[in-house]
Amino acid sequence: MLTVAELVAMRSLGLSFLAGASGRHRLITWAHAVDLPDPWRWVSAGHLIMTVGSGIPHDPGGQGDWLRKLADTNASALVIARSDQAPEIHPQMLTAAEGCMFPVIAASFELEFVKLSREVIERVLQAQRDRFDAAQRLFQTYATALRDEPDMAARLDALGYRMGIHLQIEDAESGVPILRGKRAMPAQGSVGRFEIPGRARAALTIRRPVAEAFDDIFLIRALVGLLGVELERMMIERDHQRRDGEALLRDLIGGELELGGVQKLLHRRGLDGTLVALAVEAAGGAGWGAGDIHHAPELLDFSPLILPDDLLLMVLPDREPLLRAVVSRLGPGGRAGVSGPITVAGGIPESIRQARLAHALARETGQQLQRYDTAEPALTLGPRTVAEARAVVARYLGPLIDYDRSSTLSLLQTLDVFLRNDGSWKATAADLGIHRQTLVYRLRLIEQLTGLKPTSSSGTARFWMALQAGRGAGLLP
Repeated sequence: MLTVAELVAMRSLGLSFLAGASGRHRLITWAHAVDLPDPWRWVSAGHLIMTVGSGIPHDPGGQGDWLRKLADTNASALVIARSDQAPEIHPQMLTAAEGCMFPVIAASFELEFVKLSREVIERVLQAQRDRFDAAQRLFQTYATALRDEPDMAARLDALGYRMGIHLQIEDAESGVPILRGKRAMPAQGSVGRFEIPGRARAALTIRRPVAEAFDDIFLIRALVGLLGVELERMMIERDHQRRDGEALLRDLIGGELELGGVQKLLHRRGLDGTLVALAVEAAGGAGWGAGDIHHAPELLDFSPLILPDDLLLMVLPDREPLLRAVVSRLGPGGRAGVSGPITVAGGIPESIRQARLAHALARETGQQLQRYDTAEPALTLGPRTVAEARAVVARYLGPLIDYDRSSTLSLLQTLDVFLRNDGSWKATAADLGIHRQTLVYRLRLIEQLTGLKPTSSSGTARFWMALQAGRGAGLLP
């Protein structure tokens, strides 16, 4: 693309700066001759304006205002080949040009504007041809990378190598890398960062090994557009993975599947090593919500199991920075409970129960992240004397005991079996020999009588503690 400085440097044209040389790097997109008193009505951004000066006002103040209106169009420059009938150019006009960093260029009256226009137009058209050629090479390179490279990180390497640059896709807000090639980014050189449109909330970082400006915006936009399509495709795949994981976790919690039978599925999702259950109370207001947390950059190396319930339930690797990052992504002030390590013997339902209990304690203590293994004494010891146990039983189970004395429903037994089955509706209904809707009715009645919801983390913790305390003190069968 032709700049004002490059145009003035063409000796054959005999051009020189009168003022506004600080704007010499402006790009010229077209050339337009106009001698009307209001040229700003006829020109557009990037135009080189050529005049013999007949439309310029005679008074100094008018010339300054005229120049400022012209500069407001974002035209590239003004070339004046003044005729004998045109007014003299006053210093006020040149001062205005300096203030607007708008180049004003002197030319000989004998300069043919047709010749100047031809030079500009030929350079502009050649720049456009170069752009399209570069874009075509980019698309061909990208098509080759799609064919030859199996994953997007490898394609970034291939694109960067063939373009002589280094590419990295980052989270637009935090700068956490989302995708980067194996080639190391050079320590020095020019760096450009360009936002990628779409759901990914990502930015493309380009580093050149030499200190050159990123002036080819057309090519960069083409590259950003291609990568935006790639990221959207990846997000669609992760949406499918989340739905599959949600169904899998629901079946594991409900007892439809056993943990030992789905190990291969978990490995394929990248869930290896020590896994834990996470019960998160999303605070909201963060970059990622409960519905799209699976797209957060910290989770892109694997596919966690995620199930929305009264709390957001997740199964993911036991890495402290990862767990805290997930809670933070879900909003400031969020609370989460972490289970002990998930084992085949214990199963997913037990881990979910542990995570819920730990979450209940996190809410009470104000901790962002509470682990079950460190919270267990506080959750299991409960009352220390018979008197304290009697008070806890009376507070949480007393309404149920009173109701059962005059009814055949046995709400206390229903609650006990429900908690022993880790909240599994299907298993509880089967053990009690009742219909699922009957169980729903009983649990709602328990909530009405006690003010605690048996399916909530808070209700689970308090009812479970009261039952254990009552049995330990000999107050319950």
